[in-house]
Amino acid sequence: MLEHPSVVAERAKLIAGEIDPSTPLAVHLSLGLAYTIGSALGSIPPSVDECLEAFSVPNKAGLTAGARAWSKHFHRSQSTDSELTNKGWWGQPSGPVAIINERALGLFWKIVNGASWRNLHWLPHQVLVYEVRIEEGYGMRWSQDQSSREDGAKDLKVRPWTFRGFIEPMMENGHEVGWRH
Repeated sequence: MLEHPSVVAERAKLIAGEIDPSTPLAVHLSLGLAYTIGSALGSIPPSVDECLEAFSVPNKAGLTAGARAWSKHFHRSQSTDSELTNKGWWGQPSGPVAIINERALGLFWKIVNGASWRNLHWLPHQVLVYEVRIEEGYGMRWSQDQSSREDGAKDLKVRPWTFRGFIEPMMENGHEVGWRH
């Protein structure tokens, strides 16, 4: 979770009133967002309510988007040693749908309330991504499609945020080892 080399100087200038607070970088920093090479300067992150709304969208089985993501993701923080029975950082989803949804919501608040890293950045095809992480590196992501309509016309309605899922601490060779820590 590395920030842009100039971030300390830029934050100091903002605090000292040496830069125009309306510039995209100043707005980004004043929102408490990390400043990285890919930061989406000039964009505004979703509110906690918007994040919660996207997290809470139910599927056909009644699992929220957050609970479904948790049920697919929880194993990544478990030990790879089959002798160990630790439940990992995420814990293990089990029980009735309502209990799984409730426990997933607990994870949402654990990350949101403990956030030490928040960033807004771009993915290809004009997809805006909001990422929230805690000190240990675990976190969540949301996305918002910012692409133009096929006919090229401007779409004036506000686009919804979608919960993308949980994220692991950054690590060397993460894909190769299945993000297991």
